[in-house]
Amino acid sequence: MGYWRKNASRTAEWTGKRLTAPPSRPRCRHGGDLHAHGIDGDDLKVLVIEDQALLRDVFAEFLEVLGYESDLAADGHEGLARFDPFVHQVVVTDFLMPELTGLELAEAIRARGCTTPIVMLSGHAEPHDQQRAVQAGLRFLRKPVSLAQFEAAIAEVLEPSAGPR
Repeated sequence: MGYWRKNASRTAEWTGKRLTAPPSRPRCRHGGDLHAHGIDGDDLKVLVIEDQALLRDVFAEFLEVLGYESDLAADGHEGLARFDPFVHQVVVTDFLMPELTGLELAEAIRARGCTTPIVMLSGHAEPHDQQRAVQAGLRFLRKPVSLAQFEAAIAEVLEPSAGPR
């Protein structure tokens, strides 16, 4: 049996196995070097976009337990404004939010040419909404979500073998 721990570079490890490897470049077509922007691997974060404050805080706590830093946004517009492909390694977003849905947010990120992995969460999405999210290359989780499910989704989208998204 193993255990989770935070290592010196603030990534979660399962008895020595590194969960993530920070990308050496942003996942956008405009390219660029992280170091040229004054960013190293320890600065990479997960952007959490959730309109319910309590759930936003829960997901931030999940990420902290897993060894990640997070940026928080209360809606899709704020999330899109905060999104930075040079900083955010993953985007976690709610599906149903006022004004800009999670799917519309993902489409706007993709329209910028970015392939940053996106995990979409919803407790109210219809099956066709879930199918649209998966067809768009997003990882879909149904709420309520456990720490183990959340962790598995983050690990899955960060796997190098997962390919571009």
